[in-house]
Amino acid sequence: MKNAKAVNKMLQRKEDKPRIFGCKTTRPLQFSVCGQLMSPAGFCHERRNFDVNVLIMVIEGTLYIDADHVQHAIGPGQYILLKAGEEHYGYRASEGKLLYLWAHFQTDQELETVEDEGEEYTYLFPETSHYSALGRTAQLFHQLMDLSLDDQLYTKDMSDYAMSLLLMELSQEYFRLKNSTKKVPSVVVSAAEWIKNHYYQPFDVMELASDLGYQADYLSSLFKRSMGISIVRYTNQIRIRTAKTLLSNYGVTIKEAAFSCGFSDEKYFMRVFKQLEGVTPAQYRKSFGRKNIN
Repeated sequence: MKNAKAVNKMLQRKEDKPRIFGCKTTRPLQFSVCGQLMSPAGFCHERRNFDVNVLIMVIEGTLYIDADHVQHAIGPGQYILLKAGEEHYGYRASEGKLLYLWAHFQTDQELETVEDEGEEYTYLFPETSHYSALGRTAQLFHQLMDLSLDDQLYTKDMSDYAMSLLLMELSQEYFRLKNSTKKVPSVVVSAAEWIKNHYYQPFDVMELASDLGYQADYLSSLFKRSMGISIVRYTNQIRIRTAKTLLSNYGVTIKEAAFSCGFSDEKYFMRVFKQLEGVTPAQYRKSFGRKNIN
């Protein structure tokens, strides 16, 4: 018989409504190890409780796993995040071939169970969901595996950033799914994706609208109505987020950070940074730069 704690958790949580995990850290994730599991049949996950987070992406077959007293059946094109400090185990053996990718990582701030998604998180994604098998998520996971297999050629930092990028992509897939459920017009979703792929290049709204086949005024109005912020502010948020990473982890100059993130005017970059972050780029680097890590 399950103990009272387990029963209470099962009553509070349902498999069809996974937890949302969030992390506000601005530091890269700390990658530990990754690999691939392939089983012809009858695989059942061992009972474990790690001090690291575990990301599993199923390629083929179904993984039956209990995570913190809730049972999940993770099929092809799905992932599950097993949170550090929570017990997990296979509650049923796989019927046929099972193939999945796995990776262990840590964060300098604990993954939170998010109640208010209005807060700003660097990483924000469901405990389990679908991922785009043909998109960047699967590609990023395989890239992470390539980096980890040749540690003589690649540095540990590269694996850390590859792990971070993988989790950020899962976050973006979650945001895209949320936007689609809110019936955000497809052109607005396309505009947001275009900005994510071109933020490091100077561009204006007319260029963006032209690439998407729309009038600039119409696209600007539709974007703000759907997303709640203007195209310019949305672009600046993405640029400043990247600039923060460059300033805190790479020791670049303020001018280099500005131009690397698509700002052609250093003074404008400093003004936008202060407006969004409440501090100047120099103050931010002094407070959060790598040299200040204990």
